[in-house]
Amino acid sequence: MTTDMVQQRIRRTITLAAVLATTFIYAGPCQSQAYPAAAQKTKSQGLWVINFNFLDEFQGESLKKSGEPRETFGLTSADGSSSIPNLTFDHAGNLWVIFGTGVGELTRNELSTSKRRFRFHVQLSFVATGAADPYIFPSTLAFDPAGNLWLAGIAPQSTLIEFTPDQWATSGNPTPASTTNFPGDSGIGSRSILFDSAGDLWLAIQYSASDNSVAVNEYTPAQIAEMQMGASPTPTLTVKAGPGSDGLSAFTFDRSGNLWILVPTTESGANLVYGGLVEMFNVAGKTGTLSQPDILISPAGISSTNQSMDRPNGLAFDDQGGLWVSSDISSGRYDTGFIVRYAPNQLTTSGSPVPRVVLTPNHKGSNLDYPAPIIFGPTVN
Repeated sequence: MTTDMVQQRIRRTITLAAVLATTFIYAGPCQSQAYPAAAQKTKSQGLWVINFNFLDEFQGESLKKSGEPRETFGLTSADGSSSIPNLTFDHAGNLWVIFGTGVGELTRNELSTSKRRFRFHVQLSFVATGAADPYIFPSTLAFDPAGNLWLAGIAPQSTLIEFTPDQWATSGNPTPASTTNFPGDSGIGSRSILFDSAGDLWLAIQYSASDNSVAVNEYTPAQIAEMQMGASPTPTLTVKAGPGSDGLSAFTFDRSGNLWILVPTTESGANLVYGGLVEMFNVAGKTGTLSQPDILISPAGISSTNQSMDRPNGLAFDDQGGLWVSSDISSGRYDTGFIVRYAPNQLTTSGSPVPRVVLTPNHKGSNLDYPAPIIFGPTVN
């Protein structure tokens, strides 16, 4: 990398730090929730659920009691076959979803008028046209506090790419503002990335090359700039999941800035029954490595064929502080899925609380069959 390029990276980091210093005021490291502040201020929130190639939104009474919920809003991919690995909201409350080798933006107007198929306002695709272009199958996405769009996914290796607001304002195949390629033995996972209000990047490490652990790493904006220049800085904080974790499904933050990690555990029994754990870590002001969760939530049986965290894959907090977990389950006859809610007062100590709300599939509506990532955000209506 030339001296000019290095100086440009340094200027970029200083500019971002200045923006964050004037925009966010907080006491110590302050982790935000998984969705932007603009979405949090919206009076009415809905639960947005990915169900293979379907996108459903549930709100109001359907989230207050157990049973088969009826979606308020539903969309499917244009060809009805492409799966949707993840979704998020930008600072203006517009919804972004991943499809194939690209991402698309759905504005509030498009969500209200598109009743069946995706009608993107902006559609970005990342198909290589030259040797220097990234060819990426994005699996997760996030916006940083400055409004830059970040995608993580699979190329020849794990890749993290960044686009500025000017670059994603119109459809096309833009050249990324930055591209970070991680070594094959880095253990960097591509399923989950988040930014907190300080601009720190939280990134899943599926398996550490040194000890085979599962963790979430925190990197400051200065460390992000180092990675973009090819360095491998030591994370500010590494949060390790407990032993027996079989990968890492999702992570998010509560309103107090605590980090919650969702991890599946290995299968057991004749029917290959999986399990899952939710671990909470108080990360404010912490550096180094954390390996002992402050709170551990383990499964509680709902019935003989329906556990509250069997093959868990989605994690989100609502605006009342309730924790929602989406899961798949195999009953021995067919696979299905469900979503459960833990009330705030069930999350103060470790244990196996029975969820207060259990949402099960509505087979007439074909929803919740395979619920994957979930998020709370602005409702359509």
